[in-house]
Amino acid sequence: MFAERFLRDGYLVVDRLFDPALIDAVREEFERQHPSIDPDRPPEHLKVGHRRLQVPIQLTGALLDPALYANPLLMAILKPLLGDGMVIDSVICVVALPGAEEQRVHRDNPDLFDQAIQLPPFAITVAVPLIDLTEETGTTQLFPGTHRAVLAEDGTPVDLPEAERPYVARGGCMLFDYHLWHQGTPNRSAVSRPILYMTFTRPWFTDQHNMRRHAALSLDREALRQIPGEHRRLFQRGAARGRLDMTVEDFLAGE
Repeated sequence: MFAERFLRDGYLVVDRLFDPALIDAVREEFERQHPSIDPDRPPEHLKVGHRRLQVPIQLTGALLDPALYANPLLMAILKPLLGDGMVIDSVICVVALPGAEEQRVHRDNPDLFDQAIQLPPFAITVAVPLIDLTEETGTTQLFPGTHRAVLAEDGTPVDLPEAERPYVARGGCMLFDYHLWHQGTPNRSAVSRPILYMTFTRPWFTDQHNMRRHAALSLDREALRQIPGEHRRLFQRGAARGRLDMTVEDFLAGE
């Protein structure tokens, strides 16, 4: 049921997937790592729009809880779509600061091949709000079915359907295909809107389009030791040169 709906619409909204206490702990860890972002002077290298940031996050604390990245229901949804060999390509936080304007409509990756070729999903973003989303904080609006949209000469969809605006409470999440057209809505509240992005991909794909300014996956050897053996394969991109500089075999062994 989940897979069929995702393939049709290009996204899923799942309520109450995580314990809200876990999400609160993740938010606290994010704020511990990034305590001093000045909304009026955000770091230039993190900007991805008006008062909107893409922030790297180190895998420590609650971010290493398997109930987050390997939640059984989440795995049951993703594996039929991406296969048993799927990996985590990135873990970041996207933050819409107070006063952030509407983001441009976009998708996260261009066509891999000619757009006439209908591919199965190769990358799926799991967007986990770290606060309750409301009309004031805004959300990410999703355009159903546009992961298979016909594109005009300028590369934009010929026709955009009416968008869905999921106001997800803590503990819920949005999953969307890397080709789905979507758009961050304005943040009219007085608080930041942090959303954790975990991107799961097929083992042959890595995002070279959005992760140019900072690390996509940040973990150290201590984090590796805390990842249970049965879940290390998800993080095997961490073995790469410039990360842990390990062979995949040593990484999976936790050595």
